[in-house]
Amino acid sequence: MKFTEIQQKEFIEASDGRMLGFVSDARISKEKGSIEAFVVAQPKKMFEIFSNDNSSISIPIHDIHVIGKDVVLVKRNQHEHG
Repeated sequence: MKFTEIQQKEFIEASDGRMLGFVSDARISKEKGSIEAFVVAQPKKMFEIFSNDNSSISIPIHDIHVIGKDVVLVKRNQHEHG
């Protein structure tokens, strides 16, 4: 799968169906040459549109449960929820 393809998929929290956002970047392991995590830009709310706050979260590759046609389901640990 190409990086541009994963950028077009919505990342969804599997436990509650909450949209986490879309991929904006990836963290790569220099030693292994593999993806360690995806950086997901969280969707802005109505009053945050004009804000310069670029809130994003890091989704470790091991937290990805399913990659579907349109979405990526993520199962994060409870202590990681904000």
